[in-house]
Amino acid sequence: MKSIVVKLMLTGLLVAVLFIVCPQVRPLVNQVFTPDVVYQPKPVLPPPGVKYLEKVENLVVEMTNRARRAKGLAPLLKDDELTDVARAYSDDMLVRRFFDHTTPEGEDFDERISNHYRHRVSVVGENIWSAFGYYPGNLQQLAQEIVADWMNSPDHRANLLDPDFTHLGVGVSVRHHTIRVTQEFVGRFKGFNLGDFLTPRPIAVR
Repeated sequence: MKSIVVKLMLTGLLVAVLFIVCPQVRPLVNQVFTPDVVYQPKPVLPPPGVKYLEKVENLVVEMTNRARRAKGLAPLLKDDELTDVARAYSDDMLVRRFFDHTTPEGEDFDERISNHYRHRVSVVGENIWSAFGYYPGNLQQLAQEIVADWMNSPDHRANLLDPDFTHLGVGVSVRHHTIRVTQEFVGRFKGFNLGDFLTPRPIAVR
């Protein structure tokens, strides 16, 4: 009987210590659980006169993954945040009438992705495409032309078939029969590793 009493006293003492040391675990009267706020980026809105060809964007993702599977590679995950980054850059090239991986101010694509994509990545890459005299028509054919041009270019093909990439975003912007296409690739860390977060690592650029 005495041992049971002692055990109960020790248990009560341990609970009291835990309540003192860890006050956050104490239940509060009428406490309401509020989940953490999930980051939801604002959708990119096209500039005046610009529209997005979402069907072509989806077809480009589909065709890219088809080419990867044909080489035994894992498909890329379509990423909404990365799509916003791609659309914003297609808009910028279209509105300011330039075509380059670097903005007129000198910002490279790896900087753009790092500044606007809220995930830790190990490698980034970008493909761009431009055409004049665009008219609404066969969107399937347009997507095929875009992907075919990239696949026939060694550098662009290397991005499409890079095994280190995990996520993809495509932005297709059109205005006044002119089209700009941006394809953003990233390789996100596949698992939690404390060392990856404590040790700065340079981002590889493709």
